Amino acid sequence: MIKKILKLTLTLTKIIFKLCILLLAIIGIISLLPSTDKTFEAIEFCADDGGIWDDEYKVCRFDCQYIGNGEGCVLRTDEELKDYVNGYCNNDGKWLYRCEMAKLEWSKRVLRDKMNGLKDEDKDLQQSSQNFDKTPIDKIVIEKNLRKMYLMNNGNIIKEYKISLGSNPIGAKHQENDGKTPEGQYVIETRNSNSKFHRALKISYPDEKDKKWAKEHNVSAGGDIIIHGFPNWAPDFLFKYIHKSDWTKGCIAVTNEQIEEIWALVKDGTPIEIRP
Repeated sequence: MIKKILKLTLTLTKIIFKLCILLLAIIGIISLLPSTDKTFEAIEFCADDGGIWDDEYKVCRFDCQYIGNGEGCVLRTDEELKDYVNGYCNNDGKWLYRCEMAKLEWSKRVLRDKMNGLKDEDKDLQQSSQNFDKTPIDKIVIEKNLRKMYLMNNGNIIKEYKISLGSNPIGAKHQENDGKTPEGQYVIETRNSNSKFHRALKISYPDEKDKKWAKEHNVSAGGDIIIHGFPNWAPDFLFKYIHKSDWTKGCIAVTNEQIEEIWALVKDGTPIEIRP
């Protein structure tokens, strides 16, 4: 009799133990599931903060105006996104995921606008080039004392640019490292898009007259006199101030935007007259 009671007790204990194990497993699984209350709180918080809840990824987003069925994220306007990033995301929401999403989207839009701007500039240059094909540049005139460059057609000034000269600009160049810019009649020999400056149009200095003078005075005439933009290493904003003075080693310098235009309008072989 006692054996039967013990056997029954043991069986019941095993059943209860298995049921406890099963119950613990169910509780563990439930704890791993997302809490409906927490999700609801997150959605409410997202809405209060001006975001849009992305139910697919369970995140609050601000780069979306709304998330339509089958449409995915419909992006907010540039102005809305900019205000949110510059306001909330750069202050209280600096480290939040939705702000990271908004900043990423904003940086993409800024890059898009820059690319569109470059395309517009390219169109302007192409249009300018087409216009100048009707009145081609047949001569360049440099007035050193005025620090001016003129693109000419049939004696008429078509374009005018402020220039910087060599650091010792008064007088004609005769020898290497004298810091002077040449004077006289030359031509644009060739061009270099891989110069250490932003584009370069090479002037045909020294000519035979210059070489003869240098030989008679037993000096090197020098060379590599070019029309160019700013140095490739230098930011534009810095050289826009330096451009007000003479800073080259004897070359003729303009801004990067100007050399792009000159590059498109002036052909190799164009005469250039450099006056004192």
